[in-house]
Amino acid sequence: MEIFTEQIEQARERLEQMQLLAQEFSSPPPNLLEEVFGELSKALEELHVATEELQMQNQQLLSTREQVEIERERYQQLFEEAPDPYLVTNAVGVIEEANAAAEQLFNLRRPFLRDKPLAVFVVIEDRSAFRSQLEQLRTVGPLTEWEVQMLPRDREPFPGAISVSPVHDIQGNLIGFRWLIRNISPLKEAEKTRQDLAIERELHLVKSRFIQILSHEFRTPLNTIHLCTQLLERYSDGVKQSKRSPLFEKIRCAIKQITLLLDDILIFNGDQDSGLFQASQFDLQRFCWNLIEEYKLLYNPGKRSIDLQIDGEFNSVCINSKLLKHIIRNILSNCFKFTPQSSQIDLFIQCNPTHLVFSFRDQGIGIPPEDLPRLFEIFYRGSNVGDVPGAGLGLAIVKKSVDLLSGEISVDSTLGVGTSFTIALPTHSTSKSLPLPLKKSLLSPVE
Repeated sequence: MEIFTEQIEQARERLEQMQLLAQEFSSPPPNLLEEVFGELSKALEELHVATEELQMQNQQLLSTREQVEIERERYQQLFEEAPDPYLVTNAVGVIEEANAAAEQLFNLRRPFLRDKPLAVFVVIEDRSAFRSQLEQLRTVGPLTEWEVQMLPRDREPFPGAISVSPVHDIQGNLIGFRWLIRNISPLKEAEKTRQDLAIERELHLVKSRFIQILSHEFRTPLNTIHLCTQLLERYSDGVKQSKRSPLFEKIRCAIKQITLLLDDILIFNGDQDSGLFQASQFDLQRFCWNLIEEYKLLYNPGKRSIDLQIDGEFNSVCINSKLLKHIIRNILSNCFKFTPQSSQIDLFIQCNPTHLVFSFRDQGIGIPPEDLPRLFEIFYRGSNVGDVPGAGLGLAIVKKSVDLLSGEISVDSTLGVGTSFTIALPTHSTSKSLPLPLKKSLLSPVE
């Protein structure tokens, strides 16, 4: 178009020059008329060429316009028939366009969707966060997909996954957003179902393993009771009392083992309102010595020895003795199992006015670093235990008991050197039955 205008202007200037030239002469030169006609002919030819070019450009513009219209209709049809809800808003989040799926999602016809802020279809609790996200879209740029609780008309809220893309004009200025909003309730329900199935499957495995372990753990003491009972029944008349006593002692020990196993199992189903968690006042030193002697009698530690040291006021300690017994017995069991013969287990106890700190140290095989995070999981056993018998219950019971006493436990271990357990437990006031509040970590260095 600019070329066409320029050519007309040049032809007009040439004609004006010839008109001025003709006016200068009273009688025009003989060749002037010929030059005028030549210039006119040339100008007309140029105008004809320019006209043809203009017609061709006009045809191209019409063709382009038809293609643009076809593409617009095609994309409008895709927008309308898309299975997912699509919205177009201006830069401040006011709805300008919506497709049929958006109508169904929000239970509202498009004329009533338009000119409404998208935020009104977000639950009230999430609107402030939604507006903050919208402001971030305008100032910072595109966000990754986020989840919002949407609120359709006359329906229950649903979790919506939102994807947004900006719309810019020719100059690159932000003029709006395109929104894709999907109802992910079915996905949430499917995920919950999958998790429930996984939990149910895990519980089934735990129950099966629990039954197997209990069967194995109970078999040995029950076999002992059965064998001793048979011997007593068969030879009771001809056996002296001095020979009967060891058999009765074995029976008593086997029954004691079964009782301890049952007590361990009850820890996992303990009710905090029951008498299991009542504190009592006792002599801690005598309590520990009795427990060590009882353990030696039951489990035959061989040449392994225990060095017990207690510092502080231990004559009148107030704490739950049943849970404390579970803690000491199960840690000693681990120390004996995984330490060589003739080794020593150190147990140091510090008695403070508000808490007790127990430090167990053995010279055993140690715990691999990769096993430490799962050390207190039920049925979990270290990767280096080999053929040492065990059910993987002991340390889980220790952790459960420590938690029930509002205490803390830490582990420090070196492969081939040994393992140390440090347990801090709050004690009870003699005038109260509830644990004292912990204002700082009980595992802080002892002063």
